[in-house]
Amino acid sequence: MLAACSSGSSPESRFAGETMGTTYTVKVVGEFDAARLQTMEREVAAALGRIDGGMSTYIDDSELSRINRLSSSDWSPVSDELFAVLSEALTISRMTDGAFDVTVGPLVNLWGFGPDDATDKPSDARIHEVMATVGWRRLELREEPAAVRKRRGDVYIDLSAIAKGYAADAVAEVLARHGATDFLIEIGGDLRAEGRSGDGEPWRIGIEHPAPGRRTVHRVVSTESGGVATSGDYRNFREIEGRRYSHAIDPHTGHPAEHGTVSVTVVATTAMRADALATALIVLGADKGMALAEREGVAAYFIEWHGDELVARHSTAMDKVLSGRAPDAG
Repeated sequence: MLAACSSGSSPESRFAGETMGTTYTVKVVGEFDAARLQTMEREVAAALGRIDGGMSTYIDDSELSRINRLSSSDWSPVSDELFAVLSEALTISRMTDGAFDVTVGPLVNLWGFGPDDATDKPSDARIHEVMATVGWRRLELREEPAAVRKRRGDVYIDLSAIAKGYAADAVAEVLARHGATDFLIEIGGDLRAEGRSGDGEPWRIGIEHPAPGRRTVHRVVSTESGGVATSGDYRNFREIEGRRYSHAIDPHTGHPAEHGTVSVTVVATTAMRADALATALIVLGADKGMALAEREGVAAYFIEWHGDELVARHSTAMDKVLSGRAPDAG
């Protein structure tokens, strides 16, 4: 843990580490003694370890890996945490008409964005074969007692587009239990903010300019409460047979999404929701995504190519964020 005073009037403490195959950083503003900060850091690490240990597809004995190995369509009991994430995932799937889908993992892997590299474009026959196992409606949840059922035994669940957001929200709960009211949490690019920074101003979060080969800020948003997530294809893409393919796989077609949208940033009430919605909107692209954002009151900021020029547009709900007010919904 590294604790230091900010340039403002309030001390700002910071600690960081690794989790879920990426890194995390926590900034906490306020007067906390060393013992309390150490306890926060320890409990944050424990919470992240627990979530990763339950929801990772890379850990063989995780709760999610166990469910993925089941070949039956029987009900399988799940922890409250996994139930909460799956419930939100299916809610976002319904909202986006399946643009967000936690069963799309086999298609992601097929196109080489998983643990195995792809050197060739998959055949239409292979895509069709894999798509038979994909579809959020092939999952059912039961609340009491908490359980999940796969309507096909070969359905595979991957929470990589929502679990980091959930983890950021869980860290926020840890900090709040210790009396922290002003903090910023970042896990693999997903953020959860509450209150104000050490200088007394709302947290300022940069939207990256989506240009390959450089890292610059395109726009800054300020927030005092909620989650922020960005999804884009300008760093995560593959070239197969001389053609560039996005990592954003459309569950409806089995192919990478094809549109000029390169980045979508979402501000929502939770990091988990922002994480999932950003993924859905990059799949849909700016035109369809904007229609959904307006209908559902989602604060969304799109950056897209118009010819050789990058152009930004945003939803009505994002107007409030850009003017320093919290969105009403999302």
